[in-house]
Amino acid sequence: MTWRRLCELTELRRKGVMRVDMDDGEYLVALIGERVYVADAWCTHQKADLTMGILDGTRVKCPLHQAVFELVDGSVVEGPSGEPPSSIRSLRTYLVKLEDDQVYADL
Repeated sequence: MTWRRLCELTELRRKGVMRVDMDDGEYLVALIGERVYVADAWCTHQKADLTMGILDGTRVKCPLHQAVFELVDGSVVEGPSGEPPSSIRSLRTYLVKLEDDQVYADL
């Protein structure tokens, strides 16, 4: 595993959801209840920034064409613009650990 620090948990608590840009990609980091989720920040349909989307529980809705992804496992719940979920690929999600008020993901 390659654990990489993404942000401080304190900062994430203030924002709720944020995008973290790293050399190898951009990541959505979301605090939902007491659990942190990390996924690729871009919609798999037309690369819209999912951190600008709407969170509903553990699901995020893309701000561009309203595809809905489950942050628990990256599955597509609703396809873009009413298309079936199978019309786009799943969102990549990552294992998360919290340590000393820091959020790490296995990138």
